[in-house]
Amino acid sequence: MSAAMDPGQWQIFLDAMSGALRTRVCTQLIGYDQMTNAAPLAYASGYDPSILQLYEAHFADKNPFAANFPNCGIGDSISTDALCAPDQLKRTQFYADILHPLEDLYAGGGSMLAYDANRMFLIGGNMRAKDKERHERNWLRLCVALAPVIRQSLEINRMIKGLKFEKWAAERHLLGSGTAIFVVDADLALHYACPEAQRLLSHGSLVRCDIFQRLKFASCDFHEKFKTASGKQAAGNPHLFANIKLADVAGNEWICRTIGMRLGDLDQSPFGAFLNSGTAATLLAFKPAANQVSVVDTLRKSLSLSRAEAQSVLMLADGFTSAEVAEERKVSIHTVRNQIKSALSKSGCRRQSDLVQKVEQLRHL
Repeated sequence: MSAAMDPGQWQIFLDAMSGALRTRVCTQLIGYDQMTNAAPLAYASGYDPSILQLYEAHFADKNPFAANFPNCGIGDSISTDALCAPDQLKRTQFYADILHPLEDLYAGGGSMLAYDANRMFLIGGNMRAKDKERHERNWLRLCVALAPVIRQSLEINRMIKGLKFEKWAAERHLLGSGTAIFVVDADLALHYACPEAQRLLSHGSLVRCDIFQRLKFASCDFHEKFKTASGKQAAGNPHLFANIKLADVAGNEWICRTIGMRLGDLDQSPFGAFLNSGTAATLLAFKPAANQVSVVDTLRKSLSLSRAEAQSVLMLADGFTSAEVAEERKVSIHTVRNQIKSALSKSGCRRQSDLVQKVEQLRHL
């Protein structure tokens, strides 16, 4: 399905699905994904534009069908009658203002594609009550038949958006491979977590989420400092953050690279309409603190680097900027730049990102 690689194709797919039966079916693909914020997803076909506007303005949070979404089996069909009994539905303002004006468009149903704590996606359609007996069963069969393909396409959408963001983060800030990447807003609400970050959350020894999906650090001291800095960053200073070392509850050391940003900085944001481009956010990148002496020795042996070159390159791979490396090592920035230039030449790398990738490969030998 072309929509797997290009989410813009979902509209074309729904238009085609709307005309699959020999009757009028208004189709929709709706959902959200809190972990990647490739959502909210909302595509529709066949509905009167004024009705859609009315729905968005007054009924988006008053849909009587939605109450039974949690009872839908993944991949199974469910009729509109099962979601909300007709006699109950007809007593609602939703029916009076949305469905009744569209020729009693309350029959039909759909299939739940995904439903868990972080996301929900549903494919469905409404048809006129007078078409229910003749066409509803075929419509539900169509939804069930297409559900696996749609679900797979949504997973590909999710993966591509995550990869694009992680690639942007790695290239822009040289975060290295295997890094746990989070994005939070000024209230520490989590808006993105890559697979490595999700593993950290599930373990809970370094960082976790509270019931409101806000990030909580195991170190109370670090949590309070980060929360204060994040608030200041949201107020207009996007360059407050740097590299920080902290320990998890087991005493293991981690390096945390915290970067102030605005979502508009991205050429292509993976967050869709969930946040606007001016929203202040913070990127956090966690990786275990390596035994620096042994890694430096490995770099010297493998790439023929001097000790100073190896130290600078390792710090670069850990997310430090050239200026931060210079400050930490008590040398001039010109010295650091010359060391990195020499390391590029000795390693055969053309770009710093290639050099960082090589460091990451050697780090895990």
